[in-house]
Amino acid sequence: MHINDLKIFIAIADYGTFTQAAIATNTVQSNVSARIKVLEDYFGDKLLKRSTRSAELTPAGTSFLKLAREILGKLEDFKESLADTTVIKGHLKIGCLQTTAALRAPAILQQFTESYPEVEFKLKTGTTASLIKEVLTYKLDGAFVSGELNNGELEGQTIVYEELGVVYAKNFGSLDDLIKANKTIKLIVFSKGCTYRHILTELLATYPEKTIRFIEMDSLEAIIQAVEQGLGITLLPTALIEKQYAFRNVKTESPADKLEKVPTLFIKRKDFPMNNAYKEFFSTIQKGYAE
Repeated sequence: MHINDLKIFIAIADYGTFTQAAIATNTVQSNVSARIKVLEDYFGDKLLKRSTRSAELTPAGTSFLKLAREILGKLEDFKESLADTTVIKGHLKIGCLQTTAALRAPAILQQFTESYPEVEFKLKTGTTASLIKEVLTYKLDGAFVSGELNNGELEGQTIVYEELGVVYAKNFGSLDDLIKANKTIKLIVFSKGCTYRHILTELLATYPEKTIRFIEMDSLEAIIQAVEQGLGITLLPTALIEKQYAFRNVKTESPADKLEKVPTLFIKRKDFPMNNAYKEFFSTIQKGYAE
């Protein structure tokens, strides 16, 4: 077993295919397959479930992913300690909601990348549910998510409490007018697992005589465009609309008696191995640069 085998395995966990892992690690697919076989032979257990298009971690693979990240992190820290320098290096892969990536994360990332320019940083967007899953399985070092934290394996740092608003096209007089004028209400939302989608669904449940239809989209810009054109409504942080989309043909309404502020958290596993780069990133978050 070689150190590069760990990098190959982590790449498979990150990208989900042998082909992409080969590209990411500057090798060929046959070598990726061979090195994974070496690892599985060494441990005497299957680390991956293979299909024609993807590779998923087995329970043993998930445990090994944590170990692989921890080993590489400690090696990076040790290498830094031998060099006569205080420069922090390393790799970070952080998850983020698209709304947070647009509104809150830039302040944190600017502060961190200016202070630690040698750290390789990757930001992956997704829904709260998908990001939590990837943090739990060690695929992400941590993630910015929304809502209350209810998992004993995770710990979270509250970044901000977001005021939410129902977003709809300006050509409608009010949200109530829009709802009354349509028997079917279309919700323009991210996929299942999105906290804002869940809250909006509960809000519309107060109109039992209305039929709810979901139109799922995979980008924030696509959602804004659909709402702007009157295709339906969505739920987003009011600060996001004010700061990023004030020039668009949309407006927000926040029924004070029905919507509460929702926390945006940075979460990580309690047992996640923290290298020097990660410690500094977590420290940056705790200082509250998102405000």
